[in-house]
Amino acid sequence: MNEVVSNGLLVSPTLAVKIGINEAIVLQLIEELMKKRTHVIKGKKWINRTYSELQEDLSFWSVSTIKRTIRSLEKQGYLDSAKWNATKYDMSKWYTINFEILEKSKW
Repeated sequence: MNEVVSNGLLVSPTLAVKIGINEAIVLQLIEELMKKRTHVIKGKKWINRTYSELQEDLSFWSVSTIKRTIRSLEKQGYLDSAKWNATKYDMSKWYTINFEILEKSKW
């Protein structure tokens, strides 16, 4: 069992109302993961996770639900993603929270 889930994942009700419950759960999971294993790239903290790896943390959701939620967060501007991988065949994404946009939303 993943340590993030085994330790519990708390979700801010205010954030959930503002951006959606699924989005709030994923955003707060990514924030927890960033605290534990982060790489700094171009001055920002990033984590590298595949959808399947995220699904291990969020086993109550399908991979397609996680994909939809990630896309929603990207579209809303709360989550930035990039491919910083050393090889072209590694299609995993890197994620960072756009704290500037998050702060402006005043959740």
